[in-house]
Amino acid sequence: MKQSYWKSVLFITFFAIPFLLAAQGGVTGNVTEASEGLPLPGVNVVVKGTTTGTTTDFDGNFEITVGSFPATLVFSSLGYANTEVRVTGVTSLNVTMEESATGLEEVVVTGLASSVKRENLANAVATVSADELVGTTSQSTVDGALYGKIPGVNITSTSGAPGGGFALRLRGISSINGNNQPLIIVDGVYYNNVEIPSGLRFASGANRGNEENSGNRLADLDPNDIQNIEVLKGSSAAAIYGQRGNAGVVLITTKRGKTGKTKISFSQDVGMNKIANRLGIRPWTADKVESVFNAAERAKYEATIAENGALYDFEDIIYGDTGFITETRLSATGGNDKTKFYLGGSYRDEGGIIKNTGFDRFSLRTNIDHRISDVFDFTSTTSYSRSNASRSFTGNENDGGLSYGYTLAFTRPWVNLFPDANGNYPVNPNYSGNPIFVRDKALNDDSNDRLVQGITLNTNILKTDMDRVKIVTSGGLDYLANQTYVYVPETHQSQVQPGPGGFISVGKNNFTQLNTQLIGVWNREAMEGNLGLTTQLGIAYLYQESNLVNSRGSLLAAGQTSVDQSVNQVIDQFRSEEKDFGYFGQVEGNYKDQIIATVGYRVDKSTRNGDPNKFYGFPKASLALNIANFDFWSLESVSQLKLRAAYGETGSPANYGSTFTSLGANNIGGNIGQSVVGSKGDALVKPETASELEFGFDVGIFDNKLSLEATYYDKKVKDLILTRALPSSSGFTQETTNLGDLKNSGVELALKAFVFDNENFSWNSAVQWYRNRSEVTRLEVPAFPQPGAGFGLGLGTFFIQEGQSATQLVGNLNLDGTGTKPTKVGDVEPDFQMAWSNNLTFFKQFDVSFLFQWKKGGENLNLSTYLSDLGQVTPDLDTPDGQARLVSTANAVRFVEPAGYLRLREAAIHYSLSRNAVENLFGSTVEGVKFGFSGKNIFTITDYSSYDPEVSVNGGSGLSTGIEVGPFPSARQFFFSLNVNF
Repeated sequence: MKQSYWKSVLFITFFAIPFLLAAQGGVTGNVTEASEGLPLPGVNVVVKGTTTGTTTDFDGNFEITVGSFPATLVFSSLGYANTEVRVTGVTSLNVTMEESATGLEEVVVTGLASSVKRENLANAVATVSADELVGTTSQSTVDGALYGKIPGVNITSTSGAPGGGFALRLRGISSINGNNQPLIIVDGVYYNNVEIPSGLRFASGANRGNEENSGNRLADLDPNDIQNIEVLKGSSAAAIYGQRGNAGVVLITTKRGKTGKTKISFSQDVGMNKIANRLGIRPWTADKVESVFNAAERAKYEATIAENGALYDFEDIIYGDTGFITETRLSATGGNDKTKFYLGGSYRDEGGIIKNTGFDRFSLRTNIDHRISDVFDFTSTTSYSRSNASRSFTGNENDGGLSYGYTLAFTRPWVNLFPDANGNYPVNPNYSGNPIFVRDKALNDDSNDRLVQGITLNTNILKTDMDRVKIVTSGGLDYLANQTYVYVPETHQSQVQPGPGGFISVGKNNFTQLNTQLIGVWNREAMEGNLGLTTQLGIAYLYQESNLVNSRGSLLAAGQTSVDQSVNQVIDQFRSEEKDFGYFGQVEGNYKDQIIATVGYRVDKSTRNGDPNKFYGFPKASLALNIANFDFWSLESVSQLKLRAAYGETGSPANYGSTFTSLGANNIGGNIGQSVVGSKGDALVKPETASELEFGFDVGIFDNKLSLEATYYDKKVKDLILTRALPSSSGFTQETTNLGDLKNSGVELALKAFVFDNENFSWNSAVQWYRNRSEVTRLEVPAFPQPGAGFGLGLGTFFIQEGQSATQLVGNLNLDGTGTKPTKVGDVEPDFQMAWSNNLTFFKQFDVSFLFQWKKGGENLNLSTYLSDLGQVTPDLDTPDGQARLVSTANAVRFVEPAGYLRLREAAIHYSLSRNAVENLFGSTVEGVKFGFSGKNIFTITDYSSYDPEVSVNGGSGLSTGIEVGPFPSARQFFFSLNVNF
């Protein structure tokens, strides 16, 4: 009996072995990418429905054990569409992966140490890829490259000078007096985007430092180093950044190394700058000169015509230069299964449309990813940049004789202002400065040395089939050393004694930012792998220090260019130190890619708050339902249908110095003394706090070949920090404290279509449409014109008024005969904005791309025309409209103009040599060659009468856009580009 039993066991065992071997076994294979057939390392290979997985090696090879057949293998890699292969037994596979067209597989950051696929995202986070950013044409700055590529973002060029100057507004304004520029984070490092005044106003007579035509320091970052940009436009997405996220957050990730052989890329751009829109000159005749001025001016006019045969076109003389642009880039990327690297270097040299203006930037970058062991891995990002700018003299002034907008407005075209044979420049008889002298002899320069270092250490504490726990430790340093130099020779017309006798200003400005984070992340697979949970807890610390020293002098010794060679010397210094500290936690749950929910909370304290030790809380919550992923969904043509909702809160501390009352130094009988300044600090001031509720849906049809993303948001900002006047009996003139609320609401639509996609032709198109409306909902002080954002109610300014738009333009008018009172004349907020981008590829070699941008509505105050009307040189003064304007009262109605436009923002045509052509010409040394032509700001259709409807005399801070006074005109750019990959 016993023998029969064991015989039966042996028989069954040997009989079953072949079936068991057939039911499980190893699958091997190789993975390549479709476009060039190159191996793809680092691809995730997972048995569907299990946690069994592996990754491809350096050559794209893999081997995986399958528990039972049949089974489905899922191949996934960032930037490529997921590929599924069904296997029925032991086999060897050759898998080809296509680049992801829809972007649903791209990873989007949702926490400080976590991310999700876009298809599971509950917020309308905008993403801009490297190709979208710089793939069409050469870009000087990152912010200038974002035009028309992000719904909900209003970008305004604050200066046409090389190196730019831009104001970014994400979903409207977030503050009246405070910061409206988004937080910039580059590879986890808080990046300083400050505008630095040069002291120019002390020579020109401009009112404030924000009128000095400064650039913002995002210009130090090379756009070509960027892999992708994610924009957290509202508080619902940016809540995890707490009291630094009120104006939104821009997350920039630079290029990383890739496993595989080392690849070298060389690029060369050659281009030019030309003024985009010339205004022309007034059509003068001798009779007209005499009727407008007098007989003496007529004689000068006739003498110039007799001598030269034509009048002097000072617009062309000053703004008519052709700026030469070159940019050279070289990068290398590669690595193995332990270390990956990216090395990049570039040099850009850009000449301006005004002689002796320009911008150059030299940058180096080293990014390293290294896996020390299965427990430790780290990432290091290092960049150094050196930039220089010569911005000359534009914008507002008061009889300084420097700003071209002023000098040209009062310079008559029959006056010869060129130097004589001895180099002596004539006096401008009609204004306080000779623009040709200023162009040739005066200087307004700045230079910047910048080091940015980020490092992240990941410590994998636990890794099982169900749980993964890691500690993420990161830190960042951003050090910026800025130098400004302004020089106006003592021979300048307005400087000649009894004037100031020459002016010089030297600025030495240093900024240091340090940020650190310690985060614990726990990933848990629950419910047999159907529910994924990601929990993170952490602390964050931010330290900022600035030291701005400006030394200036007047009454210079002849020919001297140093402050110590001046008689009247002044030194100003501004120092600040800020510290933020916070705790945060977040839990994300994902049930079968069907229901995705997130809850989180952050508490922050800041030395900029009235109570530096008080924590303020910022909650967040979101929910996304992927309806098309539910089992009941059977409509195959609709490949995605997602409903989403999100809520979040963010903050913005008071400006530095608002919490205390400052003491100013005084000379008292030859001894130093101190007295209280006029502004009273508020030790109880709270941060401005924004709360945002966002709803939306995403739908994709025909395997997401056509997709629509629609979003509605309502954002409320409480406790606006405003300034109010105090009675003189208080001993102060004003106080800054929490005095109001505002709200922004809007709609964002993004439509993408992959119209054609076959062997010889592909075409994808995208349309964005968005609008925003703001309203001041509470104001505890009487309505007031915003200081520093205009020139008073006489000419028109921003006016803060309860129940009205925060961006309205108001002037003192008597339209109804009841007396002069503040009256709305316009609003800089457009009715809506729209962008339309297209990319077409023919025979896999010809690429054609273009981007149109349409801004509908919105108004500007054009005070440049006011100046040229006063000088009688405005080109349209002989038209009925010009004559009517000339005799009308100088008020806001006269100067407000429609600022809408349609612009061909970018366009390009490129050609890629075929692989056979490359091999025949270069052998195996070169992998690819691409060249072509492109343009930027190619044409603009607008009713606006000046150089560009995108304008700001007050820089990029606060309520800055929409007021024009003598701007640096915008330029049109054209390029030839060559890219070679080795």
